[in-house]
Amino acid sequence: MPDVVRRAPDLTGAVLVVGGGVGGMRAAIDLAEAGLKVYLVETLPWLGGRVAQLGYMFPTHDCVLCRGTSDHGYGCTRPSISPAFLDFNLHPNIEILTNTDLIRVAGQAGDFTVTICHRPTYVDAERCINCGLCAAVCPVSLPSPFEEELRARKAIYKMAPRALPDAYIVDRVPRCDTCRRCEAICPVGAVHLDEERYEQDLDVGAIILSVGYALSDPNEYGEFGYGRYPNVIHSMQYERLASRSGPTEGIVLRPSDGKLPKRIAWLQCVGSRDQKYPYCSSICCMYATKEAMVAKERIEGVHCQIFMMDERAFNKEFNAYYEQARERYQVEYTRCRISGVKEDPETHDLILRYPDEEGRMQEDRFDLVVLSVGARPPNGAKELAHILGIELNPYGFCETDKFVPLETSKPGIYVCGTFASPKEIAETILDAAGAAGDVMRLMWEHLGESPSSREYPFLWRPDHLPPERDVAGEPPRVGVFL
Repeated sequence: MPDVVRRAPDLTGAVLVVGGGVGGMRAAIDLAEAGLKVYLVETLPWLGGRVAQLGYMFPTHDCVLCRGTSDHGYGCTRPSISPAFLDFNLHPNIEILTNTDLIRVAGQAGDFTVTICHRPTYVDAERCINCGLCAAVCPVSLPSPFEEELRARKAIYKMAPRALPDAYIVDRVPRCDTCRRCEAICPVGAVHLDEERYEQDLDVGAIILSVGYALSDPNEYGEFGYGRYPNVIHSMQYERLASRSGPTEGIVLRPSDGKLPKRIAWLQCVGSRDQKYPYCSSICCMYATKEAMVAKERIEGVHCQIFMMDERAFNKEFNAYYEQARERYQVEYTRCRISGVKEDPETHDLILRYPDEEGRMQEDRFDLVVLSVGARPPNGAKELAHILGIELNPYGFCETDKFVPLETSKPGIYVCGTFASPKEIAETILDAAGAAGDVMRLMWEHLGESPSSREYPFLWRPDHLPPERDVAGEPPRVGVFL
């Protein structure tokens, strides 16, 4: 059956934000607050991106999402933290389109026509009451991608206990066996297994790309034993183990026997700074340091050792954080690149051989080895670039100019976050705010045209602003506000 085509009503001053991670949410909120209509398109069924998998961020070890989206926690994808701001749909200028793909783009800056494809979730999010009866009767179990395959899920499932949108979806093709038990047991009739995908055309003036990144595949590095040795895991799996919402509720345990590890090793630069991927992923040194510090806080007497080529703590306060880990938490840093990992088949302990700083060979046993995997261009980056007509750099990330780092090779299309280059969360949020500012500059004639959010006190804006005037030729004035 051909796809159903629907056309949205024309909206003045609309913007398309592609990617529902922390960068996309930040950009969407800034644009909506400026009075622009925002379509937030996310290919996954829920918002949050990679950041939704993290339990805490450095240097404060606080939850990242409420700090990253707005001053009020507005847009938080962990609603239990801030019940007053639990629905991103509260903002009248933001339309969230999850489980949706961008398939065509035509036009130019200020006048784009984009076509998106809505893939069915088979569950009405407005009617779903999260009772969980559907998942209880589902006979199909699958590894959970959100939990990095550390825990199973059903064919009808939720990403996390409080996802956004907060509803179940069906992963029907090809895994669901179409027994329709979920449809029969739903007490509110929210499950509709006969839904079809459909296309929708949108008119927008600008596009912001915040599509994130993919993890380096540790299976490419067989010398480390990932996939063969149960106690070799990668960094995002460690993040899920350490998260309070993870499969072990924040208690890091050895996968082989469920015991607390007493010696943990981190191997840096897995999937970056090598012959195939010569660039630095930028984030690995700091997240490994954070993970080691959290392990020290939660596991009494644990020994944490990070094997690295060199320490790259180059952003604001990063070096102080690194020194705190080394001096206060007694995290040990060893300068070397481990060439391989061996396993004791009886105990499943992991054996590392390495030269110390004086060149003498050492051999140590560890209960757990964490591979600090790097960042790769997002899956589908080449296809997305072809659809948009933009260029990619030799590494596969979005091509930008060093003097205009938020602009792509096509006018009217902007980029923020790790699609431009690997970077940490704070930089992504700054990029998002900057990209939103560039869009406002392009579409300044339409600012304030969309419905006001005045009924939401925490989003209040003044009714009248001073009139604008042409300051060309006037002496420059500098204001410092503390």
